[in-house]
Amino acid sequence: MIRRFYSLALLLALTSCTPTMRYPSGTDGLAKWDAPPLPRAVSVRDGHTGEVVSFDAFLDALAKADAVFLGELHTDETTHRVELAVYEGLLARRRGDVVLSMEMFERDVQKHVNAYLAGEIDEATFLEHSRPWGNYRTAYRPLIERAKSAKRPVVAANFPRPLRRKLAMEGPEILDSLEGDEARQAPAELFPNSPAYWRRTDNAVRSHRVMGGGGGGDDSRLYSTQSLWDNAMGEACAIALDEHPGDMVLHVNGGFHTAYWDGTAHQLRLRKPKAKILTVSISPRLNPSAVELSGAPVADYVVLAESRATDVNDGTLSVTVGREQEYRFHLPKGATDDKPVPLLIWLGDDGFTASDGMDLWKDRLGDDVAIAVLDAPYRAIQEDLSLGGRWFWPDSFSSDVGSMITSVERVWGYLLRNYPIDPTRVCVAGEGTGATVAASIGLLTYRMAIEAVAIEPSRYVKMKDFPLPLPEFQGDDPPPVRSLRVVIRDGDHKWWSQELAEYATIGLDASALEAGDDPWAIEQDAENVLRVAMGLDALPTIESKDHRYILVENDSPRAHHWARLLALRKTASDGSPVAVLNKAPGVDGATRLPTEIRAEAFAVKGALPKCPGPFGGTTVVVLPDDATSQTVKAWDALMDDDPLTKRSRFLRMRIATTTGERGLRSVLETLKREGRENILIVPASFCADGGWMRSLKRSVAGLDDQMTLQWLPGLGGRDVSTKAG
Repeated sequence: MIRRFYSLALLLALTSCTPTMRYPSGTDGLAKWDAPPLPRAVSVRDGHTGEVVSFDAFLDALAKADAVFLGELHTDETTHRVELAVYEGLLARRRGDVVLSMEMFERDVQKHVNAYLAGEIDEATFLEHSRPWGNYRTAYRPLIERAKSAKRPVVAANFPRPLRRKLAMEGPEILDSLEGDEARQAPAELFPNSPAYWRRTDNAVRSHRVMGGGGGGDDSRLYSTQSLWDNAMGEACAIALDEHPGDMVLHVNGGFHTAYWDGTAHQLRLRKPKAKILTVSISPRLNPSAVELSGAPVADYVVLAESRATDVNDGTLSVTVGREQEYRFHLPKGATDDKPVPLLIWLGDDGFTASDGMDLWKDRLGDDVAIAVLDAPYRAIQEDLSLGGRWFWPDSFSSDVGSMITSVERVWGYLLRNYPIDPTRVCVAGEGTGATVAASIGLLTYRMAIEAVAIEPSRYVKMKDFPLPLPEFQGDDPPPVRSLRVVIRDGDHKWWSQELAEYATIGLDASALEAGDDPWAIEQDAENVLRVAMGLDALPTIESKDHRYILVENDSPRAHHWARLLALRKTASDGSPVAVLNKAPGVDGATRLPTEIRAEAFAVKGALPKCPGPFGGTTVVVLPDDATSQTVKAWDALMDDDPLTKRSRFLRMRIATTTGERGLRSVLETLKREGRENILIVPASFCADGGWMRSLKRSVAGLDDQMTLQWLPGLGGRDVSTKAG
């Protein structure tokens, strides 16, 4: 370790030369860390027509109401800025005659709210006794402080948790025996919510319905938490109108409570049928000005707010940033505007790249179909050090898949705008975890008319976290015609049969297909499902004559994928199917195809993988310890006649062994001295297992700080594999 010691004189000199840090304001007077002015961060729409409304006109309209409900996403920063701006705008227009009502405080803490607003207690005491939400400081404190400065009341509107626990333990009759302050904490009368509201509630929590006791009519739900919340808040707003004649009420609550003029808004209307009530839905979006409203109207006004940052939620905060969605695209040569082609949008399993997916489908469908293969959003290094991807994480499943729906819709839109693609023959398909995403897209897209195909989906259980797109809330515009086909194996039938039955209740054409168990037919079966989805003729059944197979002894995803590609190439070359198996089949006369990697095959142009990078690099082929002298001689001969250097003077190959004088570390140190620091390391095997790859990486520990080391677990994925056998 190198340590530097500075004299006091030197430090003082440096300090004296350092200018005082200043943070200038921009041309709009904002400090550099301020969020953009609200008019630039929101787009206000008429909730019934979708027309853009200026923020001032929006406030003018709200000021004429008796009660306004602001439906929020609880953690969004811009949403809270909108709420404060609305409150201030209404205070100005109503000359202060505005009562603020909040879901975020419960009725039993009203006295503490009043005491703080009156200046009788300090903020610390107020927060100690009022049970504020975890994001109070960033979300709701500005509203409370503005009410305090304006000397205006704030209503703690929600049903108290202590009373809710008492109700759960002692039963509904306890409400009739409440006295004094406690009696005022509960609604004087409970009114039912609408059947549509409960259908929407059940749909929103369908994955927890059994645990939450959902279902049934309103009689069985009148004392449920959701009903108590809505009744308490609706009555609190009605009482505020009575106690402050001439004032309007501005109530802040979660968006679900007042969407479609239901829930809390419905409860106020039951109590004040003549009141003029307006609802506002505040919806965070990446690009508010570009959003088009769709579906049934959700509120009188919709404020599309720039999704910029969130408050603390489950111990974390977040900021929202844009990211690119990369994908590969192939268009058949014969596609023209007069002869548009179908489109396959493919989502591979976890652990693979868009390049892997294109390898899988281009040779099979590329003459007839345009193919777009998306990279999974989370890049990840696999156990065998190969680069792959991951579609979602369990704790962010809904947002991850929601982002992928947007990505696929944008890929679809771009390709249809710019290429000769038949919009009536689009298939979104995937396998494994990619199939789970494809199934979710088939269920939830509101733009694309597609056939969705999910081939043996995995990690699919959290699909139940998605509320179903209920038809009654889809609006007058006809939804896109779409279907979903799920190819399933034994063990998945029960879950998927129940799930698809729910999809049928909302009118989605969804069905399950039985996955075949013939390993020589599995690839053709999957291809035919996609062909039918895109309006192509299915391939005729090919009988296996000699039961050829490739044995995958290293059953890693990468080894299986490369064996799959090799089998498909063998099948295409002579028309007889090849199976990929983990163990030898019990079939008489079955023929195992070799997967041996031989140096001679890589003399072919483009066969040996080049080191990635804009300026090229060195591919180091690592021979196993048990390589024969003849094998070593063959690889040395290939290096002497370097096929990579023939392609480009920036490329070269080297041979290494795992140990000895030509050990990998020694070869890399030599390359470093030569100034060659961008390296691809690949074993001379079909597909090395994770153990070998990790041992190689350990053998060069420390060099990855000084060189760019990239890894490929073998050469089995190259097109020359058929020749190498």
